[in-house]
Amino acid sequence: MSRKPIKRSDRNKAWRGAVRQGSPTRRTAQMTRHLIVTEGTKTEPKYFDKMRDLLGDANGRKVDVVVRGTGRHTMDLLEYAQESCRASPNIYDHVWLVYDKDNFSDEEFDRVAACCAQTRELATYHALWSNPCFELWLLAHLRYTTAPMDSHTCCNTLNDVFKKEFGISYSKSMDGVFDMLAGLRGAAMDNVARLRRHHAGIGNKSPSSQRPCTNVDALFDVMDEFLPLGGGGSGIGSR
Repeated sequence: MSRKPIKRSDRNKAWRGAVRQGSPTRRTAQMTRHLIVTEGTKTEPKYFDKMRDLLGDANGRKVDVVVRGTGRHTMDLLEYAQESCRASPNIYDHVWLVYDKDNFSDEEFDRVAACCAQTRELATYHALWSNPCFELWLLAHLRYTTAPMDSHTCCNTLNDVFKKEFGISYSKSMDGVFDMLAGLRGAAMDNVARLRRHHAGIGNKSPSSQRPCTNVDALFDVMDEFLPLGGGGSGIGSR
């Protein structure tokens, strides 16, 4: 059975430090290793590279993160992640796949999440999907919306919001997005949770049917306790 990210209420429980069955040795300070593979080669790697840099030595070497922007999509991204794990000298505890719906078929998009849940390997695989695109996660820091949108509309909306809130235009290759939005991450997580409740209320269960929605917040359920600027908010910017 695939393991799920650690719940916030379980973070300080003793069993977190237990040695995994079959693990050859006990790791110092129970370090967990994370591999983040992204579909995009610009926006997502820059965002998660900054998260990794902020983790730095401040977490007492409890977390090690590797970020790879691949340019691969859906099932190809999953295959790349599996191959990377097999070739790595390190054993990853968690593998996070970051990918978008964009114009891929519903079947192909949903299949990745299903395969991640069914994968039987040493690492736990997590599908960090965004429907329609990763920019929805960024937008959720500043706005709540249930309006169906494609990737083009989502990026345009984010650009308009950036101009209003920060006085600058948004672009996929821009630097500093993680820092700009870090203090609003709690708002993003609240807004995404609210989106999930919205979709549950109207019977949307599959990732492809939940437009707009994203699962990127699952990573921060695990990482926020190690970041110097953890999430914490109540829907700032929600509208």
